[in-house]
Amino acid sequence: MKKNYLGIDLGGTGIKMAIVEKNGKIVEQMSFPNSCPCAPKTIVNEIRYHLSSMKHAGTIVGAGVGVAGDVDQKNGIVRFSPNLGWKMVPLKHMLKAIIKVPIIIDNDANAAAWGAYWLDAKASVKNLICITLGTGVGGGIICDGKLYRGATGTAGEIGHIAFDAHGLQCNCGSTGCIERYLGAKFLSMQAQEAVERGKSKIISKLTNGNLEMITPKVLTQAANQGDKVALSIWHQAGERLGIILAGVINMFNPEMIILAGGVSSARELLLKPIRHTVTQRAFKAPAQACDIIISHNNQAIGVVGAALLAR
Repeated sequence: MKKNYLGIDLGGTGIKMAIVEKNGKIVEQMSFPNSCPCAPKTIVNEIRYHLSSMKHAGTIVGAGVGVAGDVDQKNGIVRFSPNLGWKMVPLKHMLKAIIKVPIIIDNDANAAAWGAYWLDAKASVKNLICITLGTGVGGGIICDGKLYRGATGTAGEIGHIAFDAHGLQCNCGSTGCIERYLGAKFLSMQAQEAVERGKSKIISKLTNGNLEMITPKVLTQAANQGDKVALSIWHQAGERLGIILAGVINMFNPEMIILAGGVSSARELLLKPIRHTVTQRAFKAPAQACDIIISHNNQAIGVVGAALLAR
C-alpha cells in the first residue's frame, strides 16, 4: 500500500485538508469554511466528518496540522490562538481519537514556510522566511535548511512585531502589531471607510454598494482599474510590510522571503512598495542577496507543508 500523509491547515476563516505523497504531490484535497471564534470540539467533529469522506484516507501514515496561533509542538497544545479564540487547547490529544496515526501540531505559518521551502524554493536555499498574509499575519523561518522554532516554539511571529507601540489594539492583547495594519479585515475596513466618504466609485461598483463584500481581491481589481483609494491602500500596506521586512532581513539575512496568503495575491501592487522600502531601509548587502517573491503555490503551501512536517 502506498504511504501518504494528511495535512490540515486550520485557519481563521477556513480549513483545508489534503492527502499528500512524500514528494509533496497532492493526491486528494478539500476545504470548508470556519467561523471564529469556534469551539475546538466543533472543529474536531468537522475534521472527523470530512476525513471520513476522503477516499484515500486509508493510505495515511502520518498527519500534520498547522494552526493559527502560539503552539507547543512537543505536547501538541495550542497555547493561544487570537483568531480562533482558543487558549490551552490539547488539540493533538483531541485529534488522536479520530486520526489513528502519529500527529504533529505546529503553527500554520511554520507549516507554510516548510511548504514554501519544498514547493517554491525546491530546497535550493538554506535560509528562507515565509510571511503569510491573510486574516492575520504570520511568519515561519527556515534556518540552515531546518525549521527554526525557538525556545518555546514561538519563533517567527512577525505579525506581532509592533509597528506602532501606541497603535491599534491587537487580538493578541498588545497594541500596534503589524497584523492590525496588514490583515485582510483591516484593509477591507480602510476601503469601507473611503467608500462611505464617497472616495471610490469603482469599489462601490465592484461590490454593488454592499460594503461587506469588500475583500483584498476586490481591492486588487479596483487598483488594476486605476482606483486611487485601492492603489493607496496597497501602497501603504506594502510600505508598512517593507519596514518590517527590512528589519527582518538585517536580523536573519535570508536568501529568500516568500509571501503567501490571500492578501499576497495583490502581487506587484504589494511587491513594488515592499522592495522599494527594503532597498531604502535594509543594509545594502543583505537586501541585494534576498529575493522577495510571491508563492507560486499559494493555495497549497500551508496544507502541503503540514503534511510534509509529518513526513
